Amino acid sequence: MVQKEGGGCEVTASMTGHLAGAKARSPAIMLSGLFLALALCCTPCFAVGYTYLDTGEQPILVAQATGDTRYYPGDTFEMTVLLANKGTNTAMQIAPRLSPGAYNPTTALGVTVRPGAGDAPVTQKSLPVVAGDIASLGQVPVTIRGTVHRNASPGIYEIPLEVTYQYIYAIPMVGADYTTITPLYQEVEQTLPVTFQVLGEVRPAVISEHSENMVPGTQGYLVAEIANTGYAAGTDVTLRIVPADNTTFRMVDDSVYLGTFRPGDVVPLRVRVAVLQDTGAGSYPAVLEGEYRDSGGITRETEPVPIGITVLRGADMEAITRNLTIGTGGQETISVTFLNAGDTTAYDAKARIIGSHVLVPVLDSAVLGTVAPGENRTVQFVLSAASAIPGKHYLIDSEVKYRDELGALVLSDKMSFGVAVVQPSGLNAVISNPVIMIGIVGVLAILGYAALKVRSKKTGNP
Repeated sequence: MVQKEGGGCEVTASMTGHLAGAKARSPAIMLSGLFLALALCCTPCFAVGYTYLDTGEQPILVAQATGDTRYYPGDTFEMTVLLANKGTNTAMQIAPRLSPGAYNPTTALGVTVRPGAGDAPVTQKSLPVVAGDIASLGQVPVTIRGTVHRNASPGIYEIPLEVTYQYIYAIPMVGADYTTITPLYQEVEQTLPVTFQVLGEVRPAVISEHSENMVPGTQGYLVAEIANTGYAAGTDVTLRIVPADNTTFRMVDDSVYLGTFRPGDVVPLRVRVAVLQDTGAGSYPAVLEGEYRDSGGITRETEPVPIGITVLRGADMEAITRNLTIGTGGQETISVTFLNAGDTTAYDAKARIIGSHVLVPVLDSAVLGTVAPGENRTVQFVLSAASAIPGKHYLIDSEVKYRDELGALVLSDKMSFGVAVVQPSGLNAVISNPVIMIGIVGVLAILGYAALKVRSKKTGNP
């Protein structure tokens, strides 16, 4: 509609087209349109001019993610979302002085996007984004950043986008001469969902763990039970132990091939580890990691899981007998007690003493057998102290040879205990003195000869 000279109004072909559209909508709209058209044809005293009427047209915004929107638990994502305006303008512009397309009621003005999380298992890291104006059939890309929760279950989820914008729903001509254009704006707030998918994964978890013969200076095993607490099955699964300190520990057999690892499966893990000689007893950090093929044939790595390598003291044999006393001159039997002060069992243990030119072992070894932690065994040895000097104190070295839990032969450190040599007394003094023993033998010989002579006289034999 344009205003004619003399104050009259003229309905243009554009208005005719608009009224035809209104008629198509409903009889009520058609009647309202006819009434308004008639009113606008009256003098300016009785009419208000419109550049275009409120036809109900407005922007129609939709959101859709582009690219691959499949993520695994723990993934950090950067998702591109296209905000598209599907609205089309069917209203026809009336005022010829307006540039074509100006004040289009289906243009979304000042679009602002605030990504939310909703019920999706994600942590949002995106700030509000100003997307600007989106014209009819136009689109604007928006980037959403975030992280999928580590414990997210597989499924389809929605990220809500809180979108706000304005649009012009009508442009009345106001003023004394109806030449001033005053657009009327409508505020819109809406939530647009963006869908994405969380995929299942193989997720190892340590159910139990212990060490077998993990002793300094030897090799042992780390034994554990591993469960798949994830929601996916993996094929060609390999799990391995990686120590935090690869100097203290050397992995002899560090990995286990499982083949197929399904959700809920529990499998044993047993890897061989060599431990440095001077390593102290305690728990040392390591991680359980691995790789597998997913259902799409893609090789993926599992999330590292903490696990401990427990180092034991081992069988620690001690000679708890400290001081013994023996006499000089002959052979002495001594009793020595050995204690397993360690935390593993010594198998097939045998003890041996190491003599010298003064204290000479006659019987230098004895069998201890199986000695569990905290147990002790007392065994006997025989020493000759013929060259020992009474009043002197001597040391005897001993050692224990045994097998560990894996059957490896282990030799203990040398253990020493004291032996004091004293002058024999009583019967021992007599027996150990050669002069006295010769005299005793002589006296016994004379007595024996005399007894024989008396017996001969009684029987009449010469």
